[in-house]
Amino acid sequence: MSAVRKNESRPLRFVRRTLQAPDLPEVNRVIQASIESWPTTARLKRLAMSPLRYRDADLQDFEFVLCYKAHACLGIAAWQPDNSLVFQKSETFAEREENWAAAEAVLLHGLFVSAKAQGRGIGSLLLDELTRLARQKRFAGIFVRAERFSTGFFEQKGFRLLRGGDQPGLQPANYPHRYLMEISGCASK
Repeated sequence: MSAVRKNESRPLRFVRRTLQAPDLPEVNRVIQASIESWPTTARLKRLAMSPLRYRDADLQDFEFVLCYKAHACLGIAAWQPDNSLVFQKSETFAEREENWAAAEAVLLHGLFVSAKAQGRGIGSLLLDELTRLARQKRFAGIFVRAERFSTGFFEQKGFRLLRGGDQPGLQPANYPHRYLMEISGCASK
């Protein structure tokens, strides 16, 4: 499935698909270009690079949405729609239905935009596409463990920072930048 959105003079094309091993170098180049733009030390960038790259074994767990302009991949989003997370309703989370005690969220594993394409709305468009897909699959929320530098982006997009005891079903609870965005109009599966 693909969607096309206009941006500047050429359209952006969004492609949702299961990747194959030959696709990984292109995806990992986007991740590397994104990490290289982080406002941190060269050492931290180098340390982050390896665990954030996708490998052959990851292809069985994740689905990807890729953003292209012409033939260049500018951004990727990786999520796990086949492995939902259950979160509990809490006083700090908006109630949509009285009988709603728990709901399912999907894990947004990674959202990366190449450094040369940042600031053009590609991350927002990728998140919009994932939100649309999550609604189709009837998820009630999207969960992300964000990097410190991207917390403002997720907060601006409607994600709520989870505190220590919030949503005990979403792990690891000790990760400092855990965010959840409720998807309106969706109840538990």
